Amino acid sequence: MNREWITTMHKKLTYFIQSFIIILFTAVFLYSCGNDDIVTNTPPPESVDTSDFQYPFTIGSYWNYTLTVSAENIRPDSIQYYFNSYPLTGYGYTEILYDTVVQIGGPVRVIYDRLILGNDTAASRYYYTNNEYSLVCYGYRGSTSASFPFRKLNDRSFPSGMLSTGFENLAASDTFMVISPPVVVLKYPVVKNTEWVMIDQGTSTISKRYISWENYHLDTVTIPCIKTQRIFSNNSDWVLYDYYSKYGQMKKNYLLKNKPYPNIQGYTIGFYDRREEYNVTSFYIAAP
Repeated sequence: MNREWITTMHKKLTYFIQSFIIILFTAVFLYSCGNDDIVTNTPPPESVDTSDFQYPFTIGSYWNYTLTVSAENIRPDSIQYYFNSYPLTGYGYTEILYDTVVQIGGPVRVIYDRLILGNDTAASRYYYTNNEYSLVCYGYRGSTSASFPFRKLNDRSFPSGMLSTGFENLAASDTFMVISPPVVVLKYPVVKNTEWVMIDQGTSTISKRYISWENYHLDTVTIPCIKTQRIFSNNSDWVLYDYYSKYGQMKKNYLLKNKPYPNIQGYTIGFYDRREEYNVTSFYIAAP
């Protein structure tokens, strides 16, 4: 058999095999790129934790958070320039301090809250008990109206400074303010659709309801939270959601619609919707 012919056939066969391998590799590569169902090296989403939990209550635990206050749906357009400084950014710190005794609740634990917003600083202490049935707040000294895990709402509005956001700056006051009856902040076990009356004002009520489980992402950590709505029987303009987890409160998203905006004489010159978003940036839970 002709040696040259054998060499030629060998080269052709080698070329055919190499070409086939290249075509096969290209086809697999293009299929992988075009197939949305194939995802590699991507971990599956974290499943939502629906297990029972209680709010962290060990002395020494703390949370750092940010507050962003923004204005939406501003009307009329002529008052837009009053909001040129928005969004406003604040920085908060919450810590479980110590045990004490109050007349209405007996032995309680003190949760301290401090909020810095612009040139203003406000601080408060809230007094809680926590057991297998509920987390209960009995009162406070000084009110930042931003405290974790419970904040006292108000509807004040001024044209400048911290008070323009609706927060009360009562840090200088050391008077113990009793909440009567005490506020049930959380009910255990934490079960979706559970609803209870948090504050009964006689002619109206403020209730809380567990809406759904959602994940809160903090750096690389995924934290399942129960989305909790605060419901006003006589006020549908306030849409308030708190997000609680076994590591404490992680988030607040409050929308207060149709807020009047007054001028320096106190006359209403327009309206806007105020959104307050609180997000925990770091935390530490002390061992029991």
